[in-house]
Order: sequence, then C-alpha cells, then structure tokens
Amino acid sequence: MPVDQVIISYRRCRNFINVLLLRSMNLFQPVLVEGPSEQLVVSANGICWSEQNLEYRIMVNDIFDIAIRNDDGEVPFNLVEKEGNNLAFGLSLRRIRHRALDERTVHVEQKDLLLCIDPFTPCSIHCGICANKLIGERQYLQIREVPMTTMIPQNYFCARNKLAVYPTEEELFYGLNYLVISIDLLGIGVTTSKDYGTIQCSRCKQLVGELVGEYLGRSVAVQLYADALRLVTTDSPFEFKEIFGHITPTQIMIRLLHDADPINMEKTRLFLKTVRPDGQLQHLHLQMDSKQIHILRSELDTSDLEMKSNADLPIENDTSSESDFDILLSDTSSSSLNPQTGDDSMKRIDPVPKPEAAEPLKSVKYLKLRGFGGFRLKYLFSGSDDELNENYDVTSSWRDQGTRELRISYSMMVDLVSEFNTYERVAAALEMNSPPIKTTHPRLTYIIFEPDEEFYARQEKITKIAG
Repeated sequence: MPVDQVIISYRRCRNFINVLLLRSMNLFQPVLVEGPSEQLVVSANGICWSEQNLEYRIMVNDIFDIAIRNDDGEVPFNLVEKEGNNLAFGLSLRRIRHRALDERTVHVEQKDLLLCIDPFTPCSIHCGICANKLIGERQYLQIREVPMTTMIPQNYFCARNKLAVYPTEEELFYGLNYLVISIDLLGIGVTTSKDYGTIQCSRCKQLVGELVGEYLGRSVAVQLYADALRLVTTDSPFEFKEIFGHITPTQIMIRLLHDADPINMEKTRLFLKTVRPDGQLQHLHLQMDSKQIHILRSELDTSDLEMKSNADLPIENDTSSESDFDILLSDTSSSSLNPQTGDDSMKRIDPVPKPEAAEPLKSVKYLKLRGFGGFRLKYLFSGSDDELNENYDVTSSWRDQGTRELRISYSMMVDLVSEFNTYERVAAALEMNSPPIKTTHPRLTYIIFEPDEEFYARQEKITKIAG
C-alpha cells in the first residue's frame, strides 16, 4: 500500500525525532494486503521506504544528521512499530541545524479578529437566546482592540495614577469573545448583580457579561460575552448576526497562549469554558509544554514521480556506516536456449536465445517536507453534566490554585476539540502510545499552527471526502 504522508516531530532541546509513515490516512484501518517485499533503510541524510518496485525518499540532511551507529556500533533508532498499515519509529540525531529548521517552519502571525461592528453603521446588541434588546441602537465612533488580546479587562480598565481609564459611550473595546463598553449604556434589557458582578438578560436570565474596573467604589465598564449576543444593524434590521466572524483553531490558541498560567519552567495551563446553545456548560482543561514542537509534514506531488533505476540515486553515501540507500534490485533477467532440429540430413541449427526480460525499473518518489510549529499538550474535555461531575476534582484543584477561567464561544470549543481529536491519533502513533480511547484522564495531542487558508482548504477537502 503506497505511503499517503510522512510526519516527523521534533521537540526543542531533544536529540531525536519521531517518524510516522502513514500508508493510509485512516490511522487504524486494517491491513488489506501485505506487500511481498518491504524494506526500511535509514541513512545519515534521510530515510527510504520501499515496497515491490515503489520507493519513497525522505531527505532531511539540510536540517538533521541522523546517527547511524553509536559508540558501541549498535543501531540507535527505536524498534519499528506497526499499527495497521502505518509504521512509526524514533531516530537519534548527531546534529540539528536549528536555523535551517526555523527557516523551513511556516511562521503564522496573529491576525486581526473579524469584528462585525464598524463605526459607520448604527447597530443594536441583543440577547442571543431570546433576542431581547440589551444595548440600544447607536454608533461606536472609536473601536479598538484591548491591548493584550485576551487579558482580563480589570487589568486595563481601572484607576491608574488616580485617573480612571474607562470607555466612553462612543468607545468600544474588544478581545477574544468579548466586548467592553461604558456601563452607562446598560438599560432595562439587563439586570446586574453587584454582589457577584454579573449581568443577565432581564427576560431569559441568560448570563451575558460582568462588571469590570473600579473607580471610587463604582464599576467603570461592562464586559459582554460575544457568544451570548447577537447583532442587528440598520443595513439589515431584521437579520441577527454574529458579533465576530470565524476564527481558526490556530488563531484561537495564539491568542489564548497570552493567558496561559505557568505551572513550572516546562508546563503551562489553560482553563476554558463555554455554554452550549441549549445551556449546557462545558469545560476544557489544557496542560501544555512550554517549548514549541516542530512538525515536518510531506506534501505529495505526483509531478515529481520519476522512473529511475537504483544505480543513479542522488543519495549521499555515509562511508562510516553500512546503512546507506544501497537497495539492490533482484536480477529477474532470464535466457533460454531452444534447440531446433533441421532438415532430413539432420543439419544442426544453432540455438536462438530468447530475448532477456528487461529489468524492472523502480518508481522513486521524493517527498518534500514542510515545517509547522505547534505545541504538545494534554487535554481533558467535559461536555456533559456526567463528565463535569467526573472531572470535578480537577476543576476544583485548578480553581484553588488560582487558574483563571476563560470563556470562549461554543463554535471555538467545537473547533478546538475537533482539532485535538484529529491530532491525538497522530500523537499516539508518533510517540508509539496506545490508540486513544475515551477516558477520564487527560489525553495527549498536538496543536499545529497553520495559515488560515490552509486550514480552510483542509476542511474543504475533508468535507468533500465525507460527502
């Protein structure tokens, strides 16, 4: 079965890489056909996988020098493990070119949030459940993002040097999943609880925000949860809109990492919560490695497929090792003599040799690798009341330790959990762990940072395959 994709993971300050050869995009698809001849060869400058007359070359010499023999003359890479159609193994490294690795890695910058409120169009803000009008129709002449993306507004909208910093009625500040406006804009559509600092819809009692800041014993601003609201503009007075446009998992995590609470030098954590449209509370506990992980992923391009013999492979030979890409083709040529008898005089005719069968050519595929940054993390998702109860001890412990809860929208939670579910299978295969199962313990996964256009292209491809 041909190789669909190659994935290599490298964690900073480590001297080894994990390699996964995906021979089926379904990691746990049963083996359909066992190849009659399969061979894995590791060289100082790359990896070769061959089966029958098909050969894949993964060159990494511009980034890594692979260790072929240790001081004792033993092969230092881990035993190859096979899971269904796929192979996973670890390789020790002699040298790592960090600058080349960084240059190979796709760098994703934080993008602006797609806010659907602009200073030129009057709008009103409504409850997302019952459509009760919370903030009357008006224009916000100054719209600005809170300086530290997801930071709690109390750190910005508070008294500094005896001067209050707070939004006026014409100003609107925003961050990931929230808006900050003047408290003077609140009307009869909401009720406030000064004891708890919360704001509710006066009709359906949904929690829609909280009071923030303090000046002379009075709150100076209101933080509204964007996922609990809907927007109506004068351009479309009968249409309820989302406050923000879609944001990819990569952009969500880039912003959330600003608020990660450090546990020690190597670990940070995030405690996320959301409310499903039917009112179900959900929690997501994340514990991440502080150091970034690099993922090298192949891009298959059929235009690179070439028919080559094994003799002209442009592979660097490592004279200090026998583990080069010296894969010899078996000689399948044959010749036969077919004696013929001649006339009545029994004159002998020299045998005519049968033409030799042409030696089969090997199809060689060079797999190009692209680098992506990301993080290795463990996550624990509580999506129902039963799961919230099962994970109550973890939630209580994190709260007691001062871990702050960050509210994200339900769509953000769905995207994050879907992404974690996808990459936990890759993480298990790469690190040669047991296949992921539903459990009350945190589950290992990766978050891979990719540009928005690539995320949407991947989602479109998945949709087409599913359809």
